[in-house]
Amino acid sequence: MIVGVRHARVWNPEGLVYASLPGFHLSDAGRAEAEGLARSLASAPVAAVDASPLDRAMETAEILARPHGLEVRQDVRLTEWSFWSNWQGLRWDKIRERDPELLDAYGIDPAACFPEDPLASVGERVLAWAAEADRAHPDGLAVGVSHEAPLMAALLMGSGRGMSGFHSQNLPHLGSVRLLPGPTEMVDLASWSAIC
Repeated sequence: MIVGVRHARVWNPEGLVYASLPGFHLSDAGRAEAEGLARSLASAPVAAVDASPLDRAMETAEILARPHGLEVRQDVRLTEWSFWSNWQGLRWDKIRERDPELLDAYGIDPAACFPEDPLASVGERVLAWAAEADRAHPDGLAVGVSHEAPLMAALLMGSGRGMSGFHSQNLPHLGSVRLLPGPTEMVDLASWSAIC
């Protein structure tokens, strides 16, 4: 099984859009939650843990890989959607003030709002990672730690739904998407690991 996991909660008291900025690390609560998921997966057949190169994803992946003695591999296909770099370092509550047209475009049609890195391309990258991980680890669980937008895009593409459903679902921190075998769907990874 190939699964994508959203990184754990981040320490961000200023409420900034961190996008691809370095230095945004897991909060104490996020670290504790990741450690809880790692304990749940300790007896699962985890064969590989890959991650977006961003700090929050790498830290989450390292916690998940530790019980299995695995080294985390960085994979840029799992990185955050570059759209968010438009507002990186800006407080979330200031986005409308600075960029109302782009925010409205994102709200109306997220798939078309950023032609420089279309949301469908982001989903395709995650699915390409999953296909490669499946070929490399056909009998084990490969975990890819990523971010909400890439995982939601992959979920929608892998289940044959269009990007119009992008705003209708939310993937919480440490939420999981089974990418393969398809069709893609959200899964409770801790519950799954209890029965494997």
